[in-house]
Amino acid sequence: MMKHKGQTLVAFVIIVPVFIIFLAFVVDTSYLFKEYTHLNNTTKTILKNTYQKRLESDYYDIVKNLFQKNNISVENLEAIVDENKVEIFNRYNIKSIFGQVIGIKQYEIKVEMFGIEKNEKLIVEKE
Repeated sequence: MMKHKGQTLVAFVIIVPVFIIFLAFVVDTSYLFKEYTHLNNTTKTILKNTYQKRLESDYYDIVKNLFQKNNISVENLEAIVDENKVEIFNRYNIKSIFGQVIGIKQYEIKVEMFGIEKNEKLIVEKE
């Protein structure tokens, strides 16, 4: 019975750090997914709500203001407008919460969507 005395301590010392790293990975991945979903949904909504204004001279400013109201960076925002097509590209970096432990300081989130009118109906798709 005395031969097994340190095994529990060794198992605890090995398992706890692995569990903490796994938990940190889950938190970081969840945060990244939340931000990615927020960017995608916001871009899609902006495309749907501003498509009819695409030919206005201040279309870019309208789109930019809507992203800013949703707390999304517009540093790399692009809005390309054709007569019947609008393309929106945006990307930004978010700081890693726990990824810094393994050397990941930030993640890049990007979206490329376009809206096109077909048969008098707006179709929004990812590129």
